[in-house]
Amino acid sequence: MKKWTVRVAKATMGLILGLASLMALALWHGNRDVAPLSLSEKQQSFQRAVGWMRAHEAQILKEDNVALWWFVQAAAERTGDEYLQGLVLKYLAVASASEGPAGPWKRMLVPKAEVVLDIASTRWLAPYHKFFYHALTCVPLALDDGDTSVFLRNDVCHPQPTQVWLKDPVCTTHQLVGVMLLQRVGCARHEELAALEGDLLSDIHQQMQLDVVVKDAYFQRVLMLLWRGDREQVRPIWLNRVVMAQQADGGWVGGRQVPEWPHWAQPWVIRAQLARWWPLGFEAIGAEFHASAQGLLITALSLPPMPAKGQP
Repeated sequence: MKKWTVRVAKATMGLILGLASLMALALWHGNRDVAPLSLSEKQQSFQRAVGWMRAHEAQILKEDNVALWWFVQAAAERTGDEYLQGLVLKYLAVASASEGPAGPWKRMLVPKAEVVLDIASTRWLAPYHKFFYHALTCVPLALDDGDTSVFLRNDVCHPQPTQVWLKDPVCTTHQLVGVMLLQRVGCARHEELAALEGDLLSDIHQQMQLDVVVKDAYFQRVLMLLWRGDREQVRPIWLNRVVMAQQADGGWVGGRQVPEWPHWAQPWVIRAQLARWWPLGFEAIGAEFHASAQGLLITALSLPPMPAKGQP
């Protein structure tokens, strides 16, 4: 009996050491030093992303996630791409034709737009969506415990092991988007939120170092660091892996993936195959607007900005 116990203990210790070694290898691999992408490679990735938007225009114009359209608008402004500029105008026209009284979400694209508040409609929104509503209207909304002003603290997503790693991988990035919207609409000045923004960016940078699986949260973290952080802190490997994850059609998949693995071994590909066999148990995954809008803006932000009008 004693020998059996010793063998189990040794096997358990070996398994723990093996898993720890694999984790250490994964962390090194996801943060290793690599040559940065060339300007040509970044431009090609961006143009492929624009091509995906063009090919799926009819489909994405039905998407009503205005935050994603804000990303498309920001990519258009960064690069001066005329097609993207026109695409955003088409979306605004479609949205205006289909909506009733103008809700505050339009302010993501038109910060000074006249809107009609409908606080009752926010009752069932997720807390971070309520914070977005607050950020776009300057009106805090009630939460189960307090109100959305709680998102102006730097510990909402702490402790990270439970709040981010176990519960909500995009907790910090969503909070930062809300902070950006507060400034965009004019509900707060940049200097009032500079310390909070810096703390959130520091947390996101730490998350990038520890979570090396490419997925929706990975895209959001790279995006926030490029958009609002110190671009020098964005390791070349992080941007490389985003571009490696770009699909053949120019779009991105939000499901879990390891870009260095072959296509057939990607977790999202396996899930898609299982969905074909058991459609009631699994949902098919493919390139979609949510991940592709983020990938589009990431590639746009990786390029030099277009000079302002009137400048050479």
